[in-house]
Amino acid sequence: MALRRMLVLVLLALLALSAPLSSAQDAPLKVVATYSILGEIVEIVGGENVSLTVLVGGDGDPHVYEPTPQDLIALAQADILFENGLELEPWIDALYESSGSTALRVAVSDGVDVLEFAGHHDHNHAHDRDHHHGGFMEDDSMVGARLIVNDFESGTVHVIDLRSNEVIATFELTARPNLYPSPNGRYAFAVQMTGGVTNVIDSGVSMVAHDDHFHAEFGRPALLGVDIPGSTPIHFVTHHDQIAIFNDGDGTASIFTQNYLFDPSEAIITVATARAHHGVAVPLGDVVLISSPNMEDMNSSLPIGVDVMNMDSEILQSFPECPGLHGEAAYSDDGVAFGCSDGVLLIERDGDAFVSRKIANPTANPDLRTGTLYYVDGAQFLLGNYGRNAIVRIDPVAGESAVVLDAGQRIWRFQYHGEDPSKVVALTMDGNLHVIDIATGEIEGTVQVVDPFTAPASGRAAARPTFVTNGHMVYVSEPLPGDIRAVDLETMAITDMRVFVGGKPANMAVFGMTAESELDGEGDHAHDDHAHGEFDPHTWMSPLNVVIMTENVRDALMAADPANAAVYAANAEAYIVELLELDAYIREQVATIPEANRVLVTTHELFAYFARDYGFTLLDSALGAVTTGAEPAAGQIALVIEEIRETGIPAIFVETVGNPALMQQIADEAGVMLADPLFTHGLGPAGSGAETYLGMMRRNINIIAEALR
Repeated sequence: MALRRMLVLVLLALLALSAPLSSAQDAPLKVVATYSILGEIVEIVGGENVSLTVLVGGDGDPHVYEPTPQDLIALAQADILFENGLELEPWIDALYESSGSTALRVAVSDGVDVLEFAGHHDHNHAHDRDHHHGGFMEDDSMVGARLIVNDFESGTVHVIDLRSNEVIATFELTARPNLYPSPNGRYAFAVQMTGGVTNVIDSGVSMVAHDDHFHAEFGRPALLGVDIPGSTPIHFVTHHDQIAIFNDGDGTASIFTQNYLFDPSEAIITVATARAHHGVAVPLGDVVLISSPNMEDMNSSLPIGVDVMNMDSEILQSFPECPGLHGEAAYSDDGVAFGCSDGVLLIERDGDAFVSRKIANPTANPDLRTGTLYYVDGAQFLLGNYGRNAIVRIDPVAGESAVVLDAGQRIWRFQYHGEDPSKVVALTMDGNLHVIDIATGEIEGTVQVVDPFTAPASGRAAARPTFVTNGHMVYVSEPLPGDIRAVDLETMAITDMRVFVGGKPANMAVFGMTAESELDGEGDHAHDDHAHGEFDPHTWMSPLNVVIMTENVRDALMAADPANAAVYAANAEAYIVELLELDAYIREQVATIPEANRVLVTTHELFAYFARDYGFTLLDSALGAVTTGAEPAAGQIALVIEEIRETGIPAIFVETVGNPALMQQIADEAGVMLADPLFTHGLGPAGSGAETYLGMMRRNINIIAEALR
């Protein structure tokens, strides 16, 4: 999928480059800046003589930004690219190369007295300290996984640590949940159909960048104080950072991002269809592909097609050619497959609109259809059931489907192999687990994992064995004895791992990885966290550094456009005066803070330049070097709380891209105040007081000074 996406991006870039260009003498310089604070500097210095594109807006994080085709086109046409230059934007090299750009690249940090990035050298030290304090964080070399398991007959949920094979936490929910991993692979969304609510469980597993790979860190599991209400919530879908829960009881979908868990300013958007039905919604940025109910047969629970809706529930397009719709899978950034009674419907974005294609069933048997679909990154085919006894592969490029396996008996569950997307793992009702080559249909291995079992009586739900894959391991639930077993797919043998949880374990979700090789930087988790380079890239946190950045912007614009050099010089000089006035204002405010209180505890490690230039001590950060997508282990939190108490400071701080719930927890346990959020990674929205860099820094120092006095 990544290769296909890159080919599309390159094609768009070539089309853009082939477009006629306006006169270079009359047109403004085409300039790209990577993030909002840098973009404002360029805008101030360049004025009307530049046509500016900013890649990462004020609400984005340049560490983990995912470029769009529009970004690639802008860069392909640019004369100058302004970037940080200290590995703040790890994606910029690939974007520049893919675009074929000839833009001059300007690193605005050149000339700044840079600091070594603390996280670059102190990472292991932080682990050592945590061990000394009796924390729960594990060594860098440790990898492993956790399994979260529900009980079919209650709201009980168990968390199993697969390193010790022990239940380490148990939570009681309103009703039996189905468990789904969050986009970053840390949280379990517990969707309770009969309880009318979705809760969120923190697995405690974080995937953290370490040199050229990722490793797992382990904190204590927790039931977050998040209740997402819904009328019979059933179908849970994630697409990039967006989440959709479809509520069968009223035909609505709840759309939100993972930030909702910790940021009170985030909101759940409710998108409504015409009536209640058994449906699904797939969020695609500013629109959602949502099932359309059958309005001619009001007794029919299955939808008849798909609508493209905006977030105001307005139908933009309709695709009514999917009778009996059930099952979906996104197979690309902008392509989604839906199971229909007469085949599989593909809906894909085409410019500003969507188009559809239909792939017929592999046979003409009217009693068979696909109602479950799966896809994973790197797979050539989508997978689906075909009736109860067969698995089909669907080729979205060729527009073909074919039977992979006809088991001759009911296939109870199937999933992609955890390490190899060219293989499928299937559990048949004779109790056998099979590994099958998707392209050839060859069964490469079989092992009996449970006793033979039967399907529940028609119309009645009952607990039956199921499984979840993780790397080369498969974890199988056995409802009757109430335990979990493991199968090693490399040897096709049942391991000696057996965990008794009681009740009737059924649905499971797994977090973390079972082998170091699976944590490679090219893997599925590579986007969750980030690793900085050797030097701290957050140079803008000191106005004195921004003076140097402004001079670098000025010099580049003057060299590229000598005719307007005097304008650039005057604009830069005026802005530098304002930056120096800001510097003086910060020093005045710092002087009002008792010297013993000039200590900063923040969410992330990005105040080093501010602390150096204005006389603060950086005590610690709750999340260390990682960005907004990861969470700390319990031992790290305990250490921060202990240090806060020892210093006696009155307040700690959270950023607008941080985790206010976590920081409030730390503040409460340390007995200090949590100050208003600080703007750090980008400029604020209108009305925030941080719409400009000058306003942002004044707002930040006012909050800091008031909280620490």
